[in-house]
Amino acid sequence: MKKKMLAIFASFVLLLLAAGLFVGYLYDSAGHENVPDVSVLAVGTVLSPDSYEWNVAVLGGLIYKEFSPEREHSAKYFGEKRGAYTEIVVPEGYDAGFELERDGEPVSSGEIGQWHEGLCDKPGEYYLSVRIEKPKEKRKSYGYFEFYAKFTVPLPDPEFFTGRTSLSQGEIFVMKLENIPVGVKPVARTDLGLSVFLPEGDGEWFAAVPVGNTRRPGKYAVEAAAGDFEWKAEVSVTAYDFDTQNLIIDTSSPQVTEASSAKAYQQYREKIPPLYNAYDDEMYWEGTFAWPVNGRISTEFGSIRYTNSNWSNPRYHWGVDIAAEAGTPVKAPNGGRVVFAEYLLNTGNTVVIEHGGGFKSFFFHMDSLHATKGETVRKGDLVGVVGSTGYSTGPHLHYEVRIGNQAVNPVMLFDKTASLYAFGHNI
Repeated sequence: MKKKMLAIFASFVLLLLAAGLFVGYLYDSAGHENVPDVSVLAVGTVLSPDSYEWNVAVLGGLIYKEFSPEREHSAKYFGEKRGAYTEIVVPEGYDAGFELERDGEPVSSGEIGQWHEGLCDKPGEYYLSVRIEKPKEKRKSYGYFEFYAKFTVPLPDPEFFTGRTSLSQGEIFVMKLENIPVGVKPVARTDLGLSVFLPEGDGEWFAAVPVGNTRRPGKYAVEAAAGDFEWKAEVSVTAYDFDTQNLIIDTSSPQVTEASSAKAYQQYREKIPPLYNAYDDEMYWEGTFAWPVNGRISTEFGSIRYTNSNWSNPRYHWGVDIAAEAGTPVKAPNGGRVVFAEYLLNTGNTVVIEHGGGFKSFFFHMDSLHATKGETVRKGDLVGVVGSTGYSTGPHLHYEVRIGNQAVNPVMLFDKTASLYAFGHNI
């Protein structure tokens, strides 16, 4: 009996050894060839797995053999890719998800179906991770594969846009640039007047160019450049039929005598013209300009003015005169920085607001000042009140607008269809 028991035990041990050897053989025979050969299509390129963990079912899933790459993963750089490369195609039968970063910041993540057109339109350095996975199921191999890609979405080529190119004297020609690389400041050149590009947003720049009231009709070239890119436009200037006015002034008045003296004109030349070509590299204004005061226009912009019927000495009226009762509030027509606030013999209490790029508003003859040099104002802020100081025949506001040294028609600024608002984004 004892011998029989020993024989049974020995047979069982041999069976176990044989089974172990067989299982070991099956386990050892499971190799990398049992790992699925998978790939995904992303950023216009077929990607192979950079990282994975795959569990091969052995003996019908009684045991599993794990496989993973011996090397550490590293995302391959695929160079520049435009936003059109947005489709991700994964093998059938796998759960799939993605994560996307731009310039080190998370952009989006989720199921592959959430990957949609336009996801990569913004320029920058991108890092994409795609993961496909088969969850563990009874008697089936399971695991995941991860795919990585680094790529750059470049800026589109710079683009140049203009507003209307046929303008009358007193209007404003506008230009816009898009997709300008960081660190590149566009420049403009033209005989029309001061032309300064101001930044508006990511890669966007805007310039307002004056067509002054005394600009001779004809065709004028405008050139713009940004880095290696250059553009040209031609502006056609047509004549405007300006009004003629004979101004009657009591020249015996002490105020008029002082305001029109050589001292007054010298003071004006020292204070005001030096402001013309100075400018800020920031756009302060936004939306349509508002009337600075409520009143009646007593002298139109650009009027050819004579004094006391002296027909041999015509002068241009550089702004618009708005008659109103003394003390009527004068308000900033738009945002800007006050660059001048003083009393001058010729123009009386005077305020000048820089709106950006040399685009300025001038307020003359006010009774008192409510603005100080250096302060920033917003549309509607009080800058003074109507008066009759300096060379003036009665209470009114002389409102003048210049870009550089060129005067443009202020009334056009109050019309949202004016040439200044050609691109619509400032209305």
